[in-house]
Amino acid sequence: MISGCILAMACSPDNEPDLPPQVLIIGGHDHHDFDRWFNEADSTTIAETGAFVTYTDDPDAIFPQLLHLDILYLSNNQPLPDPELQSAIHDFVREGNGLMVVHAAGWYIWQDDWPEYYRDFIGGGTRSHPPLGEFEVYLTDENHPLAEGVPSRFTIVDELYRFERDEDATDMHIIAKGIEEETGEEYPVVWTTQYGEGRIVNITLGHDGDSHEHEAYKTLLRNSIEWLSN
Repeated sequence: MISGCILAMACSPDNEPDLPPQVLIIGGHDHHDFDRWFNEADSTTIAETGAFVTYTDDPDAIFPQLLHLDILYLSNNQPLPDPELQSAIHDFVREGNGLMVVHAAGWYIWQDDWPEYYRDFIGGGTRSHPPLGEFEVYLTDENHPLAEGVPSRFTIVDELYRFERDEDATDMHIIAKGIEEETGEEYPVVWTTQYGEGRIVNITLGHDGDSHEHEAYKTLLRNSIEWLSN
């Protein structure tokens, strides 16, 4: 006899089918082709995990969707100045949902009106990078689930964000670092943090297609969704 759940579909204790992770990508503003890369490319990559993905570049569209989300993916190069939205995002993560901070969203855009964002979610921020170019990335924790299937060393053409650590901010677990070719300086490019019960993945890669079509980047995205969903 087949129960009310569809055969071969996982069911929750109350006999309702488990829904796929609900992911919302936030993009928008300048210096990047958000629709092409963060919407079309990353949505396709993330959907390969079985997640349901939507995208918006309208900050006003975030708040109404938070209640139904599992993972909020911030890539936006525009501020989110509404204090109620800022508070709602903090509550969203604190209560155990997932957050991704990718590329431009880790820049010091709103340090004056939302300093808690950098303190609680990221561990610092970025104010500069060398010109777009090739650099090497290496894993610092090959055993972390985010690193599964990612080469221990790879090269990529991107902007290497010169991340600045805030010593008073949340603890960071660094998964990968990038090496600035001219100086030899190393900067974190993938790391995790935690706020309340929520997990956070920070990835500074993602300027354009050289990253979004790079297999290591795509693997990091898929791994991030799976890790944040557990």
